[in-house]
Amino acid sequence: MTIIETHRAFKLELDKTSALELPSFEPEEIDFWLNNGIRKFVKTRHAEFEKGIKRIEDLKTLVVDATITGASLTLDALRAGVYWASLTSLNTKWFTLGEEVDIRYIKLGESDYTVKRQGITECTIDTYRSHIDDPYSEHRLHYEEAKPLRLTYQSSVELVTDGNYTITNYYIRYLKKPAEVSLSLSVSCDLPEHTHDEIVKMAVSMALENIEQPRYQSHLNELNNVE
Repeated sequence: MTIIETHRAFKLELDKTSALELPSFEPEEIDFWLNNGIRKFVKTRHAEFEKGIKRIEDLKTLVVDATITGASLTLDALRAGVYWASLTSLNTKWFTLGEEVDIRYIKLGESDYTVKRQGITECTIDTYRSHIDDPYSEHRLHYEEAKPLRLTYQSSVELVTDGNYTITNYYIRYLKKPAEVSLSLSVSCDLPEHTHDEIVKMAVSMALENIEQPRYQSHLNELNNVE
């Protein structure tokens, strides 16, 4: 659905709400409500992402895979075995969906390095100390398996090893920020076509709520029945 078609759909949906009684919306105002609808749609669907095929289909055009290579990983100057991955280049990143790393180590009795792709161990400041003190923590290399601790700080990811392996790559899958639609700039919604009708309904519902239109509640009930 092009941005022109989306604007037309917004107006048609509004017509169902006794639009003759409502103030006329300027194109920029329709853009505003459509963008609010898009953001709300993505945030509500994100919570259910990968729990069902439909939710995956709803957001699939926003899924991005990125790799931060070893050359871009920074070793902590004060703590051995700690790496920093800057996410500043991922300027469209909204929600993290998954993370993995390549770990590099030498197998017992061998001289050559082995590289293996592994998951991460999610960690917070509150749980960091308990992981570090735990001899069985998953971030420790054991039977050729290790999932480094992962903490986030501002626009960077901190990856903590036990010092017996290095991290050569950091992989992240995320939902990018949806494009802001604009009639004047001819920017259309970048979500899958099948989601546009629901987004329009959300946008109209939010506009009705904002102007305290009595039709808002019944329109909201209609929206809640959309799957």
